Amino acid sequence: MPGSRNRRQQQRQQPATRTPHLPAQPPPAPELPASVDVAPASDPSNDEKAELEALITKLEEARNSRVVVYWTSPIARIADPVVLPLYDQLSAIGKVDRLDLFLQTGGGDTEMPWRIVSLIRDYCEHFGVIVPHRAASSGTLLALGANEIVMTPLSVLGPIDPSRSHPLLPRREGQQEAEPISVQDMRHAMKFINDAAGEDKNYTPEAMAQIFSALFDKIHPLVIGAIEQSYALSKLIGTRCLETHMTGDDAEDKIKKIVDTLCDDFKSHAYQIPRREAEKIGLNVKNANEAEESAITDLLKFYLKRPFMPAEHPKPKQQFKHRSAWLDSTQLHMAVEGTSLIDDDGGFRPLADKWVVY
Repeated sequence: MPGSRNRRQQQRQQPATRTPHLPAQPPPAPELPASVDVAPASDPSNDEKAELEALITKLEEARNSRVVVYWTSPIARIADPVVLPLYDQLSAIGKVDRLDLFLQTGGGDTEMPWRIVSLIRDYCEHFGVIVPHRAASSGTLLALGANEIVMTPLSVLGPIDPSRSHPLLPRREGQQEAEPISVQDMRHAMKFINDAAGEDKNYTPEAMAQIFSALFDKIHPLVIGAIEQSYALSKLIGTRCLETHMTGDDAEDKIKKIVDTLCDDFKSHAYQIPRREAEKIGLNVKNANEAEESAITDLLKFYLKRPFMPAEHPKPKQQFKHRSAWLDSTQLHMAVEGTSLIDDDGGFRPLADKWVVY
């Protein structure tokens, strides 16, 4: 209905993606001299869109499925505003037997994978996630909700232990928001303190007080509770996603083992999990066959060539427009169009963005 469509368009004016340095409520854009240029966002030509549709069709034929591409550039992340555009994509395609999400992402908000998986599963019987290169962090959580994860020799997943920012965390000099902290870093620090206080150690109460004082001087006690909550949330989301397709008498034990491994066993959040290791963890990995790998690689190359920043690098204090994420199918093309600013020190500062049809 027209009214419903208008409401959806209005809602999309909210920020569509967030980078690690973007506050929940972006600050107002600074006043700039009138002479400052605004670099335009790249506008794909009809030939480029036709090429993209041909590449998606090639993958659909190889997979015997319908395909939706969700591609986030290095300056974007999975975030709540993608839900309404994804709904429009799924509505345009309609309910189908098989649907694949071609997913490239460095991660995003921990809560979002379950919302996305739940929405997609309302539109298909069989849900697949195709990983052309990397689906890290919350991208891996999202992939856990698929009946199969299609991978090539280039594909990697990642650990699902989250990083979390908090207003009570320390800030670097000149930064407006706190630096995120790894859940595992915090847990290992607490484990070290606990081990130090063991019965076979000779630390006095005064020494332990100094240790805790030094820790809490850097990290507020309330942050520790928030970080533990994020850790539990990541395990909950992983469990919910796997439960959508893993059934049977031993499913509960298998799910717990997978989630515990992905959340606890890797010592770096940047650890890359190739397909053979993903199989050993217990994930339902499908090795792409020759036709699938060819189609996946061609589509990957198309997006790698797609610019997400202006060809001419913006100067300090210069605002510029760019596109940072895409949601594409043969029915509909959508992108995140944003306005950002280069700070005096050369840092990238997003100001606003929204999903648009192109």
